[in-house]
Amino acid sequence: MKNRDINGLYNVVSSTKLRASRFEITEDELKINGCDACYSFVNIKPGVCVIIRTSDGFVLLKEYRYPIKSWTYEFAAGVIDEGERPEDTAKREVMEETGFVADEIISLGEFYPSFGATDEVIYLFYAVCSEHRDTRREFTEFITYETVSADEIER
Repeated sequence: MKNRDINGLYNVVSSTKLRASRFEITEDELKINGCDACYSFVNIKPGVCVIIRTSDGFVLLKEYRYPIKSWTYEFAAGVIDEGERPEDTAKREVMEETGFVADEIISLGEFYPSFGATDEVIYLFYAVCSEHRDTRREFTEFITYETVSADEIER
């Protein structure tokens, strides 16, 4: 790789990529103000996060998260498949993780949840759902869900 200047701030001397199952790790050797530096970060595919509203309240998932060996409460979320629009991913994740059908999907923008350590971007959506169907989750997912009020979400 040739040296390349990024916005006049970082001069990338070399870049190495390491594939680790679902992720890729980038390690860049940099020149910053004449000094050598190393910067590494995790490359993660873009994803979605969906706040789900039904006539009974908001839907929170209770999911076992292997990396922290604990159960967490969270909103529906997932990775955007190649060629898939974020809105379509949001609808798919709502169905896969809860069984609800998204009647309406509203974009709330995008954010970077950990921009010091990863390049992951998350598209945030609000879904209004009514119909519920049976769903099949991935065999690695252990998920239940609860419907809670707006007051419970705030707490």
